[in-house]
Amino acid sequence: MYKKSLLAVAITAVAFSNAVIAAPTADIYGFVDIGLEHINESGLGNGTDVFPGGDTPNGNSDEQEFALTNNVQSRIGIKGEEEIDGGWKGTYKMEFRANVLESGGNALRTRLGWLGLEKGEHSFKVGTQWSPFMAYSAWNTNRGESQGLASYFYITDELKGSMAYGFRNSNMISYTYGSGGWGAASPVTATVALHVGDDDRKTFEYTAATSTDKAVFESTDELTNDTGITGISIAGAATFGSLTLNAVYVQNLVAESSAAKAQIAAATDAVELAKAKDLVTEPAVFGAGAKMQVSKDLELGFAYRGADRDTDENDYTYTTSISSQYQYNEKTNIHLGFGQGEDDDSSARQLKLNFYGQVWYQVTDSRSVRFEFEHADYGDDGEVLVTLMSMRQAF
Repeated sequence: MYKKSLLAVAITAVAFSNAVIAAPTADIYGFVDIGLEHINESGLGNGTDVFPGGDTPNGNSDEQEFALTNNVQSRIGIKGEEEIDGGWKGTYKMEFRANVLESGGNALRTRLGWLGLEKGEHSFKVGTQWSPFMAYSAWNTNRGESQGLASYFYITDELKGSMAYGFRNSNMISYTYGSGGWGAASPVTATVALHVGDDDRKTFEYTAATSTDKAVFESTDELTNDTGITGISIAGAATFGSLTLNAVYVQNLVAESSAAKAQIAAATDAVELAKAKDLVTEPAVFGAGAKMQVSKDLELGFAYRGADRDTDENDYTYTTSISSQYQYNEKTNIHLGFGQGEDDDSSARQLKLNFYGQVWYQVTDSRSVRFEFEHADYGDDGEVLVTLMSMRQAF
């Protein structure tokens, strides 16, 4: 009886240990990040392509001396993985933005949320993910936590749905070979992504302009794009020693709904027709660039980016950016970048200069402070200068 009892205990212990091994891991992580920001702008509204301050209690503008900001988005998340038969591994992530400066309201909002499968060099993800344009293009030259993206957004704001701004994309199915665009761990890496139902453009009710009033457009509930796959992203990178070359292409895809066709056909003047056609355009953005690890402490980056608005004329806009990332010592990192852009449409804003930088100081393993600044000059359309001092506590 004693031996049988020991055997039963041993079998139970083995079964329990196998269950523990098979269970998915759960890593809870996040940080609180609060900054003190000052914005100085002239001739612009809401910073244009520069973050004017996120989750600030009363906004941030020239009218205030400075403001507290949650610009980089304090967050809490959970991620993990689980071994699956055949060498596959299941992965998952849920990450939420937390508004730590105001109580009540929309306190938590989705940043990332996906399920994945991995095996060797192959990985699949379904859900809200980082844009391939961000991973394969922005990371060449834009390493600031919050600022330094004006020359990037100048191009990517032409896209529609959550694809706009090339940041995080909702409703995406992706396949990646290798380690992806962020680093240089794989000699060759590539990503293909499909964007599902991610176009929120809708028809409108139109009131023509009069001698005293401007034209009025009021959105309806009818989508102008009824295709299932509303966008595609294709990106790749190759590393040769200390040099990584990368390229990316992203495009909205449209199948005109019957409501969109009816609106175009019923347009009564040129203003209404232009607005109706804009709701079914297929804008695209593209980028090519490089990262070079000059030494263990210094990395340089370059990016050339363009956008095709898919309009009748003056379709294109372009930017060029360069940057450096320098690890000054064990605790201090310095990032500096420069960009400029132009638009084929001479009446559109031209990005004459975008200068930005960040100094990061690691106080402890989990606490850091940083200084960021960004200056964007749009010529006759105005300019903006943002300075930001932030502290972060990670967990």
